[in-house]
Amino acid sequence: MYRRACQTIAIVLMVLNFSPMALTAFGQGRLLWDIQQDFDGGTDIVRDITLSKKTAVVVGNGGPEDDFIIEALGKASGAVQWSEHVPAFPGVSTGVQVTRFQGIVFASGYTTGPAVSSTDISVRAYDASTGALLWSNVWDAGRDDSPQAIAANRAAVVVVGQGGNVVPGEPIHLLVRAYEPATGAVLWEDRLNDVESAAWGVTLNRNRVFVAGTTFPSPSSRDLLLRAYDISTGHLEWEVARPSVSPVEVKFGAGHLFVAGSEATNASPYLAAFDAKTGALVWDDTVPASGSGLFSDVRVKGERVVAVGRSGRSLVVRAYDALTGVLQWEDAPAVDPGFFEFASAVDFNTDAVYVAATSEKAFEYAEIVVRAYSAADGALLWDDRSHRSAMSAALAVALGRNRLFVGGFATGSRFDFVVRAYDIRPDRALASD
Repeated sequence: MYRRACQTIAIVLMVLNFSPMALTAFGQGRLLWDIQQDFDGGTDIVRDITLSKKTAVVVGNGGPEDDFIIEALGKASGAVQWSEHVPAFPGVSTGVQVTRFQGIVFASGYTTGPAVSSTDISVRAYDASTGALLWSNVWDAGRDDSPQAIAANRAAVVVVGQGGNVVPGEPIHLLVRAYEPATGAVLWEDRLNDVESAAWGVTLNRNRVFVAGTTFPSPSSRDLLLRAYDISTGHLEWEVARPSVSPVEVKFGAGHLFVAGSEATNASPYLAAFDAKTGALVWDDTVPASGSGLFSDVRVKGERVVAVGRSGRSLVVRAYDALTGVLQWEDAPAVDPGFFEFASAVDFNTDAVYVAATSEKAFEYAEIVVRAYSAADGALLWDDRSHRSAMSAALAVALGRNRLFVGGFATGSRFDFVVRAYDIRPDRALASD
């Protein structure tokens, strides 16, 4: 089953170690705090981050029973403000997601279903300040139900994923459900029952829900399916398909939808822009790859779009003009023999692009990598490498006005939660720690 490459990680061996941070003239990401949490020896992995007014809210899996963990950390200190461990499915550790709108945090995960070895989609809403549970919903669409993405605005909270099958081995189906943000009442839902399919990404504007998914015309092929729904009614307004394209992420901005993933013909990173009103293709780009590659994340702000992932054994970062697709700059640093690097997540502002990545040395160690680039020209501002251990990875990033937060995991008793916070203000560039 296809899954975000940044969450299916093969890294390698050794003990915890820290490497120093390089200093540069602009925007040095001075480390404010770093936490590494072990939840009773479990496989503890931070998978997503969102920011509230005073906290960084992280979600992941952890503990001996592989719970669905939601935790709010104080932005200034990393101290736990509130947390909840929700029983999920022992022995299963896979994607969970989080987002925020105004003062509410919305998290999507999974829980044990009524049938033996089955899972249901779990959606939960919390007061961002106190952690009070405002509402929760469990969606039993079938046997192997799991969420893959969540998005929220004033009109709706929308969760997408896969499931809806009845027995093991039966084809899975694309799932979409919209909730009323304040109460959790189900507004509408959709599933694609006539073909094996799955949804991987969702994004919203004021009037529409956009879902990027995959159909599986044969066991060896995957095609992009991009759908637009009326956000209030769930009415399908348009859909487009592109053969041999596997989406990983979709974002709305500059009047377009930006779909990031891979193109199967050359196993290359792929990015496309579609008109949000009609679904018409505006532009697309396939990155030449030495070996397989994909874009694992994409962000758009103003008229710039940035996509990150891997190309062959190297991480890749590309910035484009959002309207035309013209490449503004790129970075795909060469790696030494025996090394493999990939970028999992990106966020940026007008000054800098911040990338969460992983570096592995085969059969020896892996490191969490955070890289900052000049947004204007892609010049590398700083590169921070930490948590060298048998298995480490950075999977999530969230950018505030003055701080950057990166989440992932590192080897501890098994895997441990890792969250790092940086001060990114230019006037702190050369401040001592």
